[in-house]
Amino acid sequence: MILFGLRSPLVVDYEIAATRSGTDIAYGVSVAGHPRVLSDIEIVELAALGDRPRGAAMPCAFAPDKRDELAQLALEAGFSLADALIDPTAILPPKLRIGPGSFINAGAVIGGGCMFGQGVLINRSASIGHHTVLGDWVSIGPGAILSGNVRIGANSMIGAGAVIQSDVRIGANVRVAAGTVVRKHVEDNALVSGNPGKAVRMRAVPSSLNREGAE
Repeated sequence: MILFGLRSPLVVDYEIAATRSGTDIAYGVSVAGHPRVLSDIEIVELAALGDRPRGAAMPCAFAPDKRDELAQLALEAGFSLADALIDPTAILPPKLRIGPGSFINAGAVIGGGCMFGQGVLINRSASIGHHTVLGDWVSIGPGAILSGNVRIGANSMIGAGAVIQSDVRIGANVRVAAGTVVRKHVEDNALVSGNPGKAVRMRAVPSSLNREGAE
């Protein structure tokens, strides 16, 4: 596996999960900014790949748009998307449908009957209830709780410690702020905050959810 994009602080968790699961990291590709890896893997600049053999790349970022962007860069450079990287401390059902380029971090708990698209990220200690469906590039923050039968559309992001109640449908490109409790369906492109969660206006600044280059 090749770690693709090394700027995000979360890249260290990808490294740790790979080590725990016995997944070999061939090298890392630096796309922009200072690499934040902790191990002594070889780091290659994207522009300096040359004729180096390509392989299965894992895009490393928390923000859905950034992870999708890294994946597209990797595919354009001749890489394929790596199979899902799952920390062995995560608790999984006997069968889990999960797309390539996905990452399940340490301590996550996944219920039965779940289906996840490509590029999904489930961060530390998140709890995903039974029959939950996550679209492509969805990000779930640390400690978030999704009760059973939740549906979340592509490129949406659920903040740390948020709670999504059972049978709720969340649209595409939605941002749910940290600590929010979502009790009702959410339309596409909304920012939801509070308890109970309500749609609020997203500010370009200072909101880090909408900051250029955010990871």
